[in-house]
Amino acid sequence: MAYLASALNALAAAAMMFLLRPGLLGDRAWIAAHRASWISGWLLWQAAAIALVAFYVVLSIRWRERAPVRTRLAPLVAAAGLAADLAAETMLMIEPATVRIASALTGYLGNGLYTVAGILLLTAGARGLPRFLVLLGGATFAAGIALSATSLAEWQTGEMAATAALMPLFVIWSFAMGRWLRPS
Repeated sequence: MAYLASALNALAAAAMMFLLRPGLLGDRAWIAAHRASWISGWLLWQAAAIALVAFYVVLSIRWRERAPVRTRLAPLVAAAGLAADLAAETMLMIEPATVRIASALTGYLGNGLYTVAGILLLTAGARGLPRFLVLLGGATFAAGIALSATSLAEWQTGEMAATAALMPLFVIWSFAMGRWLRPS
């Protein structure tokens, strides 16, 4: 599941750069002319979000004996983030003019809840992880906090910078976690 989360989030990040960017920058004519691309990009983000939550469930099962409260709470928090994320992305597919509200739902609430869930899981499993995975996870979730904060502040430049840091960090961290989780 880690590899799937890594791959789908890498594809979703690429979709943001190449399929969604003109629309996110306010080009409504581009959205109207490229409706299928616009919807496909958001569907890819939804698949990436579902894979992320499934990956978190795998981690919660792996570490449930070590930290039962955190590992039970993390999937619930991530699922709440998924609900906000799916709602926001669906709003964007249907009515792109909702970008301000959708940005708060996905960037602040959805991403913020994914970040909290990730921190819960990282702290639950930290003792058994190689140090580089703990540090990489810490950097990943720090970027997640930055994205949530800049989204709440409606600071578009900060959101872009935080997303530019978060996505590669998450892709690398989840891939590296997949390598670590793989049976020897």
